[in-house]
Amino acid sequence: MPLHVGLLGSVISVVFVLLLALVFRWMFRVPRQLPYEVAQIRRTVNQLRTVVVPVVRALSSERAVELACRLAQPQQAKIVLVHVVEVPLSLPLDAAMPLQRAAGDEAIAVGVTICETHELASDGVTIPARSAWEGILRVARERHADLIVLGLDAKMRRPGEELSRNVAQVVRRASCEVLVDRPAAAVMEHVQPAS
Repeated sequence: MPLHVGLLGSVISVVFVLLLALVFRWMFRVPRQLPYEVAQIRRTVNQLRTVVVPVVRALSSERAVELACRLAQPQQAKIVLVHVVEVPLSLPLDAAMPLQRAAGDEAIAVGVTICETHELASDGVTIPARSAWEGILRVARERHADLIVLGLDAKMRRPGEELSRNVAQVVRRASCEVLVDRPAAAVMEHVQPAS
């Protein structure tokens, strides 16, 4: 009995051979070798599990949350949004300070929304402390943070200072990695503040 191959059979056999060739190419493809140093550095960045981001109602803070999300997304790390209520020495540490707490709740809500757009888990913490850097470091220690991402606001610095006092103290005293985001002035001029 003679074998008759139609047009459809020819097309199916060609597609099958092409798919088989692609599968073999994928299976036998040797990945590019990375130098040991590069592989080691990549591994350290892949170990992010918890990222702490101090938040206030400022563009620099919201930009820090966005940056933290982009760094955390490949590992699905958790973002901890921290708002520190700075309590003056003249008041007890557990003073009510409702206006400052309300501002912190607003800042955390914006941060949570940014995290949700990246489909990342987030947690908001409002903590009283004598200085912002103390509160940030306390939360970072308690949550076993792998990274702290700080947004540097040029308005918060004194003239002649490269970093604000709080940022400088966090960088100096943190037991984990610290990333400071200092956007160019031109970038911040083009961003409209939320009303």
